Amino acid sequence: MSALLPAPAPAPAPVSGDPEPVDLAAVAALFEPPVIAAQAHTGELDFAQLPPPVQELLRGYTAPLRRETFTAGRLAAARATAALTGMPRWLSADARGAPSWPYGVAGSLSHTNRVALCVTGPDHGVGLGIDIEPLETGAELLSAVHYVCTPEERDRLRDCPDPARAVLRLFCVKEALYKALPPDTQDGVSFQSVDLEWEEPPAGRDPGEPVRLRVVRGPVPGTTGRCAVVGSRMIAAVALPWPPGENALVSRTESRIQQDGQQT
Repeated sequence: MSALLPAPAPAPAPVSGDPEPVDLAAVAALFEPPVIAAQAHTGELDFAQLPPPVQELLRGYTAPLRRETFTAGRLAAARATAALTGMPRWLSADARGAPSWPYGVAGSLSHTNRVALCVTGPDHGVGLGIDIEPLETGAELLSAVHYVCTPEERDRLRDCPDPARAVLRLFCVKEALYKALPPDTQDGVSFQSVDLEWEEPPAGRDPGEPVRLRVVRGPVPGTTGRCAVVGSRMIAAVALPWPPGENALVSRTESRIQQDGQQT
């Protein structure tokens, strides 16, 4: 299986049209506790080169872009799990279709049309969530601000010098928060059910310096996410301690057993 895992090539000189590599050190720095970050770009590995059980997860999906981003995500996860455990794992999916992580591993995936990111760490009862979006997505989100933002957040946006950048941060952190939640608590969580507060960074501040956003209403109030511009993209990170409970433990164990049983 490891023969199917191409090593990340040294970054070449930028070529017009090539995807911009992500600064993985900057991604990992957004998380507490420490994580391993890995990336893959669309086109690095062909969908047909994935193990057959992994290909089956996309049965019925024939759109080339969907297959390319899916493949990049699985490749990024294989690289991250190899760095963490010494063995690349080709992720299966749980009953919801979300990535199913190997036993003892916590992780999260996100992708744009060009690049996929994965973060992993030892499973010590902390859920990880990551989201990556191109910076230009912020302008698009402004047209859907009533969908992305609560009324309270829209009030706060009125004083923002760059509302497109602020809306993008809100979107990214809400996406990352959802991924970090225990699976049995994700139902009913939406953009409108999470209200965030934050301090807008002053003019001239380094965009790569993380901004903290705090949940004031929604699941796990008081949770904070960190968001920063990394190159031409916005990246958000959430590390969420999962509360002890039988349901959460069962969900985690079942997904790990399913993942381990489907490795080939």
